[in-house]
Parts: sequence; structure tokens; C-alpha cells
Amino acid sequence: MSVEKSLQTVKETSVLTSEEYNKLAELRQDLELGFSKCQMGRPKYLMEVSVLKDMKFPTPDAKYWQCVLERDIQFQNLVMLSYDFQEKQADIEIKEVEKAQLLKNATKLARAKAKKLEIQIQRDKATLLFMEKQASEMLREIIDWSELTRQLKPQLKYGEDNSEAHMPESFLIRFAYQKKMLDEIGAADMNGAMNIIALGQSAAKYWKQKNGEEPELESKDGML
Repeated sequence: MSVEKSLQTVKETSVLTSEEYNKLAELRQDLELGFSKCQMGRPKYLMEVSVLKDMKFPTPDAKYWQCVLERDIQFQNLVMLSYDFQEKQADIEIKEVEKAQLLKNATKLARAKAKKLEIQIQRDKATLLFMEKQASEMLREIIDWSELTRQLKPQLKYGEDNSEAHMPESFLIRFAYQKKMLDEIGAADMNGAMNIIALGQSAAKYWKQKNGEEPELESKDGML
């Protein structure tokens, strides 16, 4: 189902007034661009900065195995989505047959039920379109996680045969980070503070790696 057809569906249902629909229709190109370009999954930037933050995954080994885990989760989700996709296709086929049988009956009730089935069919077809986009986003994440594992592989200290071998060292470093932060900020809201600080550190590190310089964090008025 295209954005154009989706707009037509909204128009036909009268869920919006004519004036409201016209305002929506004026955004047709924006809606088409948004649907084709908007990411449903995590961008690679957030994978590196938000997920693989140094505070939580302080070593290349720790980051590597988290990438492996994230990739596996996305692959499992993609497999389950594939089953859901097939099931939805089968639902559409069943409803098409039921609708055809109802239309053979000339009664008003049969026609009303056939109309309801047609609405369900169109909604299911729209769902398939969204599922296709979701599958593409899952594939993108799988590819990005694999790319990150390849980047980290040369830096591995404990190899890629045992996912637990790195833990004594990486968790020791992680706990040391947390202890240092606890000493500095107290325990009022340690988890929240650690998360914000860790995200800031990861974002600054990412910026420096990509741009070769420290980020400018202060605006002209001195505020962040």
C-alpha cells in the first residue's frame, strides 16, 4: 500500500473533515519521504555510542560479544517476523475466499460482512507493507552489527571461541568505573548519573574518532 492509497483510505473513511484531510494531503511528499527514509531500528551511531558505551563494555572483547548478542537477537526477530508475515498472507487468502462466498449471497447482511472482510484485507495488506519495512531495518541492523564485529576482531585479547573468557577483566574494569563514579557523585541516583555520563563519554569518543578533534560542547552563552 502506497502513501497515496493510504491517503485515499483516510479520505474514504471520513475520519477527518474535508478541511483536515486537505491539510494532510498537502503533506503527501513529506509522508512519502518519511516512510522511505525514516529508520525503525537503531542507527549505527546509536549502536556504537548508546549500546557499546565504554562504561558498560570497556574492552574490545566486551564490545565484540555484545555485538554478537545484538546481531543474534535481531536475526531471531527477523525469523519470527518472517513467520508472522507468512501467517498474515494466509489470513488474507482465507478472507478473500470468505468474501467471495459471501458475495454469492444476495442478502444485505452477506454484503455487509463481505465489506467488513474487505476492510480487514486492506488493513492486513498495509500491515504487510510495514512488516516488509521492519524486516529491511532488521537486516540493516544485522549487517551493521556484523561490520562492528569485524572492526573489533583484530583487537580481541581473548579470541572468539569463548564468550566468557573476557569477563573477569572487562567486568573488573567496569566495576572500577562504577566505583569511581560512586565515590564522585554519591549514591542518590547512581544508575541514572552513570548512564548519562557514560553516554556523554561515548558520544565524545565517537566524535573524536570521526573528526580527529575534541567536540565543542559549550555554546556562546556558556550553556551545553
